[in-house]
Amino acid sequence: MARRVRIIKADFLLKDKIGSGAVNDDVIKKCQAVLDSNPFDFSPIAEEQLERLQHVINKTKEHKLTRDQATQAMTECVMQLKANAPLFDYDLVGTLANIMLSFLESMSKIDDHAIEIVSAHHNTLHAIIAKKMKGHGGETGQQFQIELENACKRYYSSKNNKKSQ
Repeated sequence: MARRVRIIKADFLLKDKIGSGAVNDDVIKKCQAVLDSNPFDFSPIAEEQLERLQHVINKTKEHKLTRDQATQAMTECVMQLKANAPLFDYDLVGTLANIMLSFLESMSKIDDHAIEIVSAHHNTLHAIIAKKMKGHGGETGQQFQIELENACKRYYSSKNNKKSQ
């Protein structure tokens, strides 16, 4: 059965409010200065999301959530961290969360091995937040990123090997 295409007209209300064209360089500099001098502590927000993630991991291990529910809930927690961390100079948290988000979104069903990877990711982010590792984390941050990427690759490789057998 063919699906009908529905056309939605664009709403130009926001454009009407702010106008069109380039944003003035002075405005951009002032906004950046506000962001750079932001005294807000990201740690409580991050800890709340990490606590939620741990709760989902525990419920998943106890079989109190379906695998689909678990994947959705984990994705929501990780997405919040990915979106908010860079705003508060926690670029490493944002980068690692982005890798984990891609990992979670690539799965049709989450299994025990994947849950262990998510759990290790949780522990890593918890340590980064506790130590207030802002920015990209230097060599340590790069190593965290490499290790998470390698864990994801090993997972995909093991799944592909099982499919070919």
